[in-house]
Amino acid sequence: MSKNDDKQPMTGTVLDPKLAPRRLKDSLVPPDTGIYLRIEHGQDASKIYTLSSGGVYVIGREGADIPLDDGKVSRKHAEIGLYGPDALVLRDLASTNGTLLNGRRVNDRAKLKNWDEIRVGDTVLRFVTVENSIPMS
Repeated sequence: MSKNDDKQPMTGTVLDPKLAPRRLKDSLVPPDTGIYLRIEHGQDASKIYTLSSGGVYVIGREGADIPLDDGKVSRKHAEIGLYGPDALVLRDLASTNGTLLNGRRVNDRAKLKNWDEIRVGDTVLRFVTVENSIPMS
């Protein structure tokens, strides 16, 4: 039986951070493409998240890449994967209240495009892509 540093028996599964892969945050998104997610309606209306580096972003409550203060949002509600110019994907992560893309329920995954509306719980987000953009910093 293994024991932890406090000399107490370990129970359950223990994650070894050295073996756990990190979520992808770099991708094939062109450097002159700006990708943003704006909260249109909800607790943090007008807040904007920059996703231009590409990769995978979890939408959920505290601890998520895109944290929302919305009681109808699951801890890990949905995921946006930005893998390349034609590979922008929204996935529902088996959330309790579901994820809507332009008013339609996302059962597993759906392709994202400029100006799509994403609804999770009572929060509405706008997905925006700006091609040929100039970085501000």
